[in-house]
Amino acid sequence: MNLMAYEVKEEKSKDGRKVLRIPKEDLLDLMKDMKNGGFDSLSLISTVDFRDRVEVVYHLTNSKTEEMLVIKSETRDSRMPSVTSLFESANWDEREQYDMMGIIFEGHPNLKRILLPEGWVGYPLRKDYDLSKIQYVNMDDEGNDQVSFDPGDGW
Repeated sequence: MNLMAYEVKEEKSKDGRKVLRIPKEDLLDLMKDMKNGGFDSLSLISTVDFRDRVEVVYHLTNSKTEEMLVIKSETRDSRMPSVTSLFESANWDEREQYDMMGIIFEGHPNLKRILLPEGWVGYPLRKDYDLSKIQYVNMDDEGNDQVSFDPGDGW
């Protein structure tokens, strides 16, 4: 793997794992190179909200050598390229990060909420989420979730 082709900052995590920081514009190409270089398993995608930006964190493993790698990339507009074309396991993780943090994974085949109803307002794990506004969920006549701020509409 030729990391020289990318604007990468390399670090070590507290547990000794290699951490690569890369601009989101280069993320998909780097992930392809990592997969071709033996990092064939994506075990987790998580995010960190820094208020002015969100960091998306990918955990990769080389199943032959058991080497682990963390790739971090930042976004200020809550948009990231989807890696589902490379790793099927990214599908649900990207949907969860969309649902809870509002990250729009461009190119995702089915980017919709996975934990909350489609009508939910906001992203509950963002620091700017207003916890004082209580949302209520009920079902309409067809059995679809219906979200409302009216307490009379709740279960």
